[in-house]
Amino acid sequence: MSDFGGGAPPPPPPPSAGGGGPIPQRGLGDILSTAFELYKTNFAKLIQLVAIVVIPLALVQALVRTVIFKPCEARDINSLEDLSDLVNDCAASSFGRSLLIAAIIGLLTVAIQQLLVGALTRGGAGALLGRAVDVNASYKYAFSRLGGLVGLAILIAIVVGVGFLLLFIPGLIFAVFLSMAIPAFIVERKGVTESMSRSWSLVSGEWWHTFGVMIVTLLIVGVVSGIVTAIGGSNFFLYWIFSTIAQLITAPFFALVVVVLYVDLRSRHESLTADGLGTELDAATA
Repeated sequence: MSDFGGGAPPPPPPPSAGGGGPIPQRGLGDILSTAFELYKTNFAKLIQLVAIVVIPLALVQALVRTVIFKPCEARDINSLEDLSDLVNDCAASSFGRSLLIAAIIGLLTVAIQQLLVGALTRGGAGALLGRAVDVNASYKYAFSRLGGLVGLAILIAIVVGVGFLLLFIPGLIFAVFLSMAIPAFIVERKGVTESMSRSWSLVSGEWWHTFGVMIVTLLIVGVVSGIVTAIGGSNFFLYWIFSTIAQLITAPFFALVVVVLYVDLRSRHESLTADGLGTELDAATA
């Protein structure tokens, strides 16, 4: 006999600290399972959050490629000189268009990806406290800090890129140390370089823990993405469709793992409480 008069049982508590007390430290398995529970609970909103930018970005990329690489206009060729002029004009046009498309797509991709990461981080941090994922509020806040997000992504890419040039290992080390910079930037509202320093400080002493969580998550995301993308086969249109679906499925989970790991590192260093995290999130939207 149910204690609830035959009605639906109450929903389970959010996978956070419960109440406003200290947030517990989590191992690899706990972090992944917590992120997966958040993913299941907020699946519809998370997919919506990702779809808002992933689908338009894919369409914009296809449109830009089509326009930029439009073939040279046909013209009458009555002499070898006309043919030479056509070859030279098309070669110059192709080079210019290639540079233009690289600049446009590169800028769009970085900006939109960072907007998405910022929104997912903001929504995921709230979800960890049992709050509903607010798509509009998440994007509104991420958009307000878009310039910093783009600058942060560029600086991290430079640092990690230089590290990879130094026989790979330094790049891997730098990537792990800076992996918490975006959560620090979004949740704690720190500046660009301050967020990088904050990430380095949080990962210090927990590098192998952070590396283990990140590498396992990347393997999971890579396998799922590879399986879904492979469904499209060699057909370009189907490949584009299923690669987009793969991003819709995997991007929220990866972002949630990063958020849970970030909170875990703070709980290890600072005994972070749910109330404290909630206060930071409220201040970020004030």
